[in-house]
Amino acid sequence: MITLRLMEDTMEDYRALQSWFHEPELQEWVWCDEKGEPPVSLERVIEKYGQRVKHPKDVFPYFILRDGLPMGFIQYYIQDPETIGLDMWIGTVQERGRGYGSEALRQMVEIIHLKHPRVRTLFIDPETANLRAVRCYAKAGFVNCGEFIDEEGAPCLMMKICFE
Repeated sequence: MITLRLMEDTMEDYRALQSWFHEPELQEWVWCDEKGEPPVSLERVIEKYGQRVKHPKDVFPYFILRDGLPMGFIQYYIQDPETIGLDMWIGTVQERGRGYGSEALRQMVEIIHLKHPRVRTLFIDPETANLRAVRCYAKAGFVNCGEFIDEEGAPCLMMKICFE
């Protein structure tokens, strides 16, 4: 069973993130620092995610759990009162490609809709070459709204869900 929980300020949660950042496939697609490197050291993971966990204001990090065990990460960030962006990944290699990401996204959409009823648009922006992510997001109900080039020069898709 797939569930979501807020990330906690524990070494266990930070170590889970750190372990996922060591996965080569994940390194290809996730956030990198100004040197183009993912935050693979525990100190860098805590530096990046600690404030989000301890003092959530505009960014809300969650863990994706399968049968109670962390297997992925999803966060949402408030762009404005009516727009929220999402990031997610399945960190555990053996859990990828099994539909868990789409289920986690559907649950996150419900959470956001309940916590932020004024929100009208959710977006997620995978790189166009990340076909697994594009399929996952489409399966969860996100529609392709066009391509753009991100700040690092990578071609990406803007995918959205809009509420009435």
